[in-house]
Amino acid sequence: MPIEISHIERLAQILSRSGVDAIEIEEPGLTLKLVVDTGNRIAASATLAAADAPVTHRSIIAKADVAGQFLAAHPWQDKPFVSPGQRIEDGAMVGLVKVGLLYAPVVAPAAGTIDAVIAETGAMVGYGTPIARIRELN
Repeated sequence: MPIEISHIERLAQILSRSGVDAIEIEEPGLTLKLVVDTGNRIAASATLAAADAPVTHRSIIAKADVAGQFLAAHPWQDKPFVSPGQRIEDGAMVGLVKVGLLYAPVVAPAAGTIDAVIAETGAMVGYGTPIARIRELN
């Protein structure tokens, strides 16, 4: 029996109010995992403090499209996809979100310069969690 979107929305509301940050439901032929971004799930870092600093230019935020574990670099590489000060193009990969055995890319929504990588490698992120702040090109 498929789960309706209204049921998923209701479960997410219950999770938010209860303080529980994740739930996984498994039935034959069906798996549902909900993760609520509670804000404290992203590990604190110097770049996180920089992300909260006042911004005097137009910024765009690259956000996670799925819930999982954030990776700043490919698992086989040491070098992160992006670093502060680096110029990137629209659609450039700024990180990965590991979901089970799959890796979902986090892409830049616009061209610009990386201002800060907000999420810390290994942190659990939810749908819509800010990953990187990009200063738009003028």
